[in-house]
Amino acid sequence: MSASLLRAIASGAPGAAGLERLASAERSMRMLLLRSLLERVAQLPPEALGAMAPASEAWMMAVEAQRRSPSAVEATIADPFVRTWATRLLGRLEDELASEPAERTARTARANKDTRDTNEPPLWVEIGQFHCLAAALTVRAGSGPATLRLPTTRGHVWLPSLGVAGPVDDEPYGVAEVEVSAEGVVLHGAGATAEMTWRSAGPGRRWQPLLDMRAASPTAGPLHLDAVTPPAYRDFGSVLLPATSASAAADTWRTRLAEATDLLERSHPQTHRAFTTLVTTVVPLPPPSTDPMAVASASSQDAFGAVALSLPPDPTQAAAALAHESRHQQLNALLALVPLISGPDPDRDGQADEPVFFAPWRSDPRPALGLLHGTFAFAGVADFWRTHRWEAADEREAALAHFEFALLRQQVGEGVRTLASAGRLTAPGETFVSALADVVDGWQDEEVPDLPAALARRVCAGRRAMWRLRHLVPDGVTDRLLADAWRSGKVYGGPVRLLPRPRPELVRPDSRGALSRLFLSRPEVFAEDRRAARGETAACMQVIAGESAGAERWFRDRIARRPEDQEAWVGWATTWEEHERPPAARLLLERPELVVGLRRTLRGSGADGPDPLALAGWLAESGTLFGEGSSGVPDHV
Repeated sequence: MSASLLRAIASGAPGAAGLERLASAERSMRMLLLRSLLERVAQLPPEALGAMAPASEAWMMAVEAQRRSPSAVEATIADPFVRTWATRLLGRLEDELASEPAERTARTARANKDTRDTNEPPLWVEIGQFHCLAAALTVRAGSGPATLRLPTTRGHVWLPSLGVAGPVDDEPYGVAEVEVSAEGVVLHGAGATAEMTWRSAGPGRRWQPLLDMRAASPTAGPLHLDAVTPPAYRDFGSVLLPATSASAAADTWRTRLAEATDLLERSHPQTHRAFTTLVTTVVPLPPPSTDPMAVASASSQDAFGAVALSLPPDPTQAAAALAHESRHQQLNALLALVPLISGPDPDRDGQADEPVFFAPWRSDPRPALGLLHGTFAFAGVADFWRTHRWEAADEREAALAHFEFALLRQQVGEGVRTLASAGRLTAPGETFVSALADVVDGWQDEEVPDLPAALARRVCAGRRAMWRLRHLVPDGVTDRLLADAWRSGKVYGGPVRLLPRPRPELVRPDSRGALSRLFLSRPEVFAEDRRAARGETAACMQVIAGESAGAERWFRDRIARRPEDQEAWVGWATTWEEHERPPAARLLLERPELVVGLRRTLRGSGADGPDPLALAGWLAESGTLFGEGSSGVPDHV
């Protein structure tokens, strides 16, 4: 991988040749995976195959399909979940083959035992997907007729790149006989028959096809909506939308994706090219429950070419989501070619703990690789909003676009600085992050209107402070030194050492960002919601609406009544404009974990719990406790 191509990808301009190299590498990876699987299956005892024919027979059918129609093989192997299945099965086979022969026989028997108490299918079912792949290849290449035995899972048979047939039986795992021809498939199960004509536009008898998303726009490229591939392979760690729901909304999905890709083609041609080159499949997700304007999305390195996506509320949000996920696709493909992140250094005992970092768009600590993924992906989204704010349909959409750009410009900048200083980048990784930093640096002088810029800064400050409250603690020595200085009335100027203490149970959705978006884009809805809001939500809405004095009084009263409410500390600190922010508010935004640790130590020694605002003011008297700028230190622990 040349340094010039690394820089081009990092800067968002990989070009057609660079994208084709990434796509070609992924194709090669799939073929190597399949060949590796075939070799390992051949080493298993015959009983591992159950009722299935040898996998070599399926491979010979694939060879024949390749001879007749290479494009058909390309289209079938391009199904993202072929790689998911292959990667999962390869790991399982390596575990099997690593055991001694006697243990291997016992493991195979256990792996092939049918059970309703596990989501992991018997080994023979997983291996049998080779024959499902061969059936799909035979259909697409027109190399039939042929008759095969295929595994069923809950009565269904998966045909990669085509869809799912069934149910044809009511068993958790079974076998069906399949007649394959150029016209389609007839599947005979123990309880029913399913028919599929793959070139037809809609469902056949007991047939659930992948849904073609190309009809509404020629710019969409080969793109399918997949709500039918078995969840074991279509797993993004999210709740999946039922196939019936996706099918009912197919026309809406088709239109929304077409509008989004048209927008990208007009205004963001590099992003459009990346999406249409690398993405072939969209997996529908339910909409987020916390923010109706948000879009849930995900990618997986083991499912290259697929993105999971909730139905975006409008074409602009859809385009932003596609920009985000196309970046993840590029980075996943790149990481298969060149390592950008090095492994953690071992300690004295030879153990290597993975450091965690602050990712400004997440509420949980992230490893270096996760931070790199997010930084690169959100840089693509920031660039989308950077351009779109001047092309928005109206003032409201422009204000929202300005806010999104200002927010992500600051967040991506923090991510880049953290990556550059973390000591975890390889030499290619340093080249990549340096080029990304150059892009972000070029955005810093671009003007953003005062209101969206101020809202974005408040959101960033609040998110960072809450992350530190939840996941950082001073060590015991720091706590004791701070407590001694407080009791003696001295200003503390000593060292501070922080330790990681991730507490995922404290993570909750951030409302400041969602409320800011609502205020800018749908002010009438914001006003209606505000009339019904109470407590902390009402105070946050006051701040967003420019009525900070009332919010400051509410948070101060809340802290007086419930001084242990740490989120109220941060809420109070965010009520102040930056140029008016008192030292205590600045301390609570930059180093709130020090207030938590000091207050806990003082209370543990028998003293009444001191006022957290007074503690913050005292700590702020020592300028050494502040980090550089507004970000504070450390960025990782």
